[in-house]
Amino acid sequence: MEVGLVLTTIDGVARVISLDHSFIGELLILNSVKALTLNLENSLTGLSILGNDRNVVQGEVAERTFAELLIEVGFFLIGRIIDPAANYLDE
Repeated sequence: MEVGLVLTTIDGVARVISLDHSFIGELLILNSVKALTLNLENSLTGLSILGNDRNVVQGEVAERTFAELLIEVGFFLIGRIIDPAANYLDE
């Protein structure tokens, strides 16, 4: 298991250290909230939080999933309302 630590969270974006091998588009878990790797820097990784960012605080552990964010598409989505993490909002 590879993890990093959250330094800051501002407007749904988390800055994390110690995720040296993460890749763009990787899905991460922060306190049971999904996040997506969007930016890789020398010592920091920028994540877009795909849920309630109030549940993610400084010092939180960011756990790698080693998987890309996948969203299934098809006729079953016609007329449905989903959030950025593909969770149904109209149930």
